[in-house]
Amino acid sequence: MEFSWSVVAIIGVIVGVATMVFGFRKKERKPGSFDNIDGVLKQDWTRTGFIDFHVPELDSSSPQTLILRVEEKKVIENAMGQDVVQLRWRLATVEEAKEVVACWHARKQ
Repeated sequence: MEFSWSVVAIIGVIVGVATMVFGFRKKERKPGSFDNIDGVLKQDWTRTGFIDFHVPELDSSSPQTLILRVEEKKVIENAMGQDVVQLRWRLATVEEAKEVVACWHARKQ
């Protein structure tokens, strides 16, 4: 009888330790993504008018590629009736790059 109680106690300790080890370990959390906002789409992706010439390394002395990026926004109305504005940067199209060059030439003259 005493042997069975000691076996039950040992099994209980093993189960308890295993529960604590697996329960308290750090779980990797992925950063929240705002791509999936529930609500009614009020305005699809449109340009905001802001452009950016992205350079990978500012402190480099060697020539680098300039990447022309365009900012866009999307407006969604959430369940509370609030407007949620999402912003993103995307690579510019050839037509948008031509617009930038045309504006630069117009200002130059």
